[in-house]
Amino acid sequence: MSNYRAHAIAGIIMALPFVPNLFYLFFALIGASICDLDHENNTHKVNSMMITGLALSLILFFFNASSISAVLLIVLSIIFYISKHRGFTHTLLGVVLLPALFLFMIMGFISFFNRIFLIMNYPIPHLLVLFVTMAIVGFFVISRKYYILYFMVLGVYLYVVPLDYSAINWTASWIMLFVGAMSHIILDLLTPAGLNLFEPFSPVECHKKWALFFVVIWIILSIGVNLYHGLFFTHP
Repeated sequence: MSNYRAHAIAGIIMALPFVPNLFYLFFALIGASICDLDHENNTHKVNSMMITGLALSLILFFFNASSISAVLLIVLSIIFYISKHRGFTHTLLGVVLLPALFLFMIMGFISFFNRIFLIMNYPIPHLLVLFVTMAIVGFFVISRKYYILYFMVLGVYLYVVPLDYSAINWTASWIMLFVGAMSHIILDLLTPAGLNLFEPFSPVECHKKWALFFVVIWIILSIGVNLYHGLFFTHP
């Protein structure tokens, strides 16, 4: 099993107890994929984020539209450029901040597509906007080896279970992104190198005991949520 597959599967498994419905697992998968964008092997993904952000900024300037998605793409790409591998993206601060930035970027893309098609006076279904947005974000973070599979599963799911983006619970979406990112952190804590979880506030190196601690917290929260709400406790 490749390292990416391990992180992807862990993200999905750890998100399952908390998902409002299965669509939110796509957010968890994206969250699990974010942390390693600082790796040199993923420079091409970060390059694509930067180029897209710059191009989008130019397009939005001419359409006089909000540029939040473009700005966030540029900001995120800069973060990944300057972060050493297993640096900021593998800290507790990083796994809180990065999912939030990705969430706002996703919301910005939805607003962008609506704005463009409104100006063109061409109505586009909300379902298609959601599909295109998640496909684009997936292109930036999902392993190229598995992107076609991600693309197909996303398309089939939204065809079988149509979902209007206006009904998405964005708080739950951030939680899924965060849980996915935390699953990545937990697996990396199990490696001999460990992580500096508390940077930039503390240089202390964290290892397997911290992974066990987070797993125990996850188990307690999983049991509590499902005893109180049941599986798929809310619906968008």
